[in-house]
Amino acid sequence: MVEVPDEARRRLVARFGPEVSGWLDDVPGRVARLAHRWGLALDGTVLSGNSALVLPADRGVLKLHPDPTIAATEAAALEHWAGAPHVVDLLAHDDGALLLDRLRPGTALPAGTGVPALLPAVRDLWTADPVAPPDLPPLADRVAFWLGRVREQVVDDARVRARMPLEALDRGHAAATALAARPGHHGVVHGDLHPANVLAGPAGPVVIDPRPHVGDRTFDLVDLVLVDPPGRDAAVAALARALDGLDADLLHAWCRALAPATAVAALRTAPDAPRTAALVRSVQHPG
Repeated sequence: MVEVPDEARRRLVARFGPEVSGWLDDVPGRVARLAHRWGLALDGTVLSGNSALVLPADRGVLKLHPDPTIAATEAAALEHWAGAPHVVDLLAHDDGALLLDRLRPGTALPAGTGVPALLPAVRDLWTADPVAPPDLPPLADRVAFWLGRVREQVVDDARVRARMPLEALDRGHAAATALAARPGHHGVVHGDLHPANVLAGPAGPVVIDPRPHVGDRTFDLVDLVLVDPPGRDAAVAALARALDGLDADLLHAWCRALAPATAVAALRTAPDAPRTAALVRSVQHPG
């Protein structure tokens, strides 16, 4: 029988509130039922992200979401991208549970992996059918949720606020809201396409963990560009050459709008890193 580690409990309670405790208590029984139904052998390992539990199995990875709506939208996006060689395969899903194709252990891409190595995965998303499945939320919802949470973090942390004032964050939020309302490049937006959500697969990079919305797919490119803030111009130019129809000026505008929120994340996790300083400078002196 699997056991949910204390750290996983803390992370999910922090994300969903104390009402998630009942769901967590039912995880061992639920896993046993799903393992029987889908013919899985699990080794007992339980990993935790910010919004789900992940359990490696012999023929896949079992992912459990406390919020079945999040799981349903993830499944819809993966089904939309089915057959794309650089997007993880969805093997089965049911009411908050996803069974994903298992990548080999140790498949994280090296820290600082740049745009050229990620291009095969980015192309799969960029060239996908622009007609999105029904019931995916609009990109404006993602912008409002993410930037709203970032603002709460800044309000609660004077050290971060000293280097990234609320005024800069609010200007970025307003700009991102306006960009999300613009027409163009519409389709399924991954919604969380940072390098940690692109793994090394047997035939190249593999995208995982979408938080899908419908809107301007240019949004997905920002985290990849801002891996190296001083190299932003070169990264945007490389993407513009590789992706048919990409508006480089629009991508620069998204980068400027989201740089304050990206800088906040860096200030909270690596306040003294050179990349963090570069992100803060890019907000203070936008190009």
